Amino acid sequence: MALTILLPDEIQVKLEKRAKAIKWSVEKMATHLLDEALDYSFPTPEEVVERILSLPPGPVIKPTSDISLAEALRNAPEDPDFDLAEWTAQWQAVEAEMKAITRANDVAEGHV
Repeated sequence: MALTILLPDEIQVKLEKRAKAIKWSVEKMATHLLDEALDYSFPTPEEVVERILSLPPGPVIKPTSDISLAEALRNAPEDPDFDLAEWTAQWQAVEAEMKAITRANDVAEGHV
């Protein structure tokens, strides 16, 4: 059977490079790739679930410490380079920008 397909230039270049690398014609490479793709069958969702259920149980992950995350965060060392005033100013600028964007979107959508 003869079949003509139009390929985007970048795909044609890839196909030609791959064919040249193994000394095949472009047609033989295209046929080979299509044959492989069409032979592959995707499992059904039921088959995927069955494979998952048949897996052995995974390892139990235990915490490496008896300290809770909240406690660890409360007792975290202070960052000497952290400047609360600078961070607060930066965060206020971010919030102002978000409000401006929201306002612009509301205006553009006719909500104001």
